Amino acid sequence: MEAINGMKKIGEKFKREAGVSLASFLSDFSPVDEDTEVLLFNDESEQTCDNEKYEEFLLSGTDFLEEGMEEMLPLHVASENGVDFAVVEQKTFDQVEQETTEKLQKQFAAEKQQMEEEHAKAIEAAKQGMVETLGAQMHSQLIEGFADLRQGIARDIAQVLAAFIGEKITQEALQQFATKMVNQVIDAEQSLVLEGNEKLFEQLKKQEGFDASKFEFQSTNSTEIRLRRGNVVTATQLTPLLTTLQELVQ
Repeated sequence: MEAINGMKKIGEKFKREAGVSLASFLSDFSPVDEDTEVLLFNDESEQTCDNEKYEEFLLSGTDFLEEGMEEMLPLHVASENGVDFAVVEQKTFDQVEQETTEKLQKQFAAEKQQMEEEHAKAIEAAKQGMVETLGAQMHSQLIEGFADLRQGIARDIAQVLAAFIGEKITQEALQQFATKMVNQVIDAEQSLVLEGNEKLFEQLKKQEGFDASKFEFQSTNSTEIRLRRGNVVTATQLTPLLTTLQELVQ
C-alpha cells in the first residue's frame, strides 16, 4: 500500500510540473484556435513527460518494489524464494486432522459417560423395582400365612372345644334321657323294654338315678332306639331326646 501511495503522489507531482511548463510555454502564443491546438499539444507533451518521469520512477524504485512485494506474493510465488508449499500444506492438514481427532475423542468420551450413567440408573431402577416386588410378595405371603395359621389354630381350638362341649352335651342328654325313663316307669305295672345299641345301654346304666332293674334291655344292630311297654311302642314320646342321643353316641 505504501508503494502504491508513493506512485500516486509522484504521478500527481509530474502532472503539476507538466501543467506549469505547458502554461509558461503557451503564454507566448495568442489563442487563435485554443481548443484544438492546445489540447493536441497538451496531450502529446503530457504523455511524453509522463513516460519519461515514469521510467525514471521505475528505475529509482526498483529496489523498493522488490523488497515490499515479497510479503504480498502468494504462496506458490513465494515458494520460488525458498518456501515449500507442500510442507506447509501437509502441516496444515496434520494440524486439522489432530484437532478433529481430539474433538471427536472428547465428544465420544462425553457420550460414553452419559450412556454409562443412564445404564447405571436403569439397573438401579430395575433393582429397586425387583426389591419392591419381592417385598410385596413376601408381605402377601406373610399375610396369607398368618391367615392360614389363624385358621389352623381355630381348627385346633374348635376340635378341643368340640370334644369338651360334645362330652358335656352327651352327659346332659343322657341324664335327661334317664330322667325321662324313670318318669315313664313310675307306678307302671309293667316294665319297659329298651331296644337299641349296646353302647347306649352302657351309658344309661352309668347315669345317676337310673334304675336298670326297671327295664329290659334288648340289644339290636339297629341305630334306632325304641322304648316299648308291652306291645305298645312309646318311643314317639321321646323322639327328640333319642335323636339327639343317637347323634352324640354315633
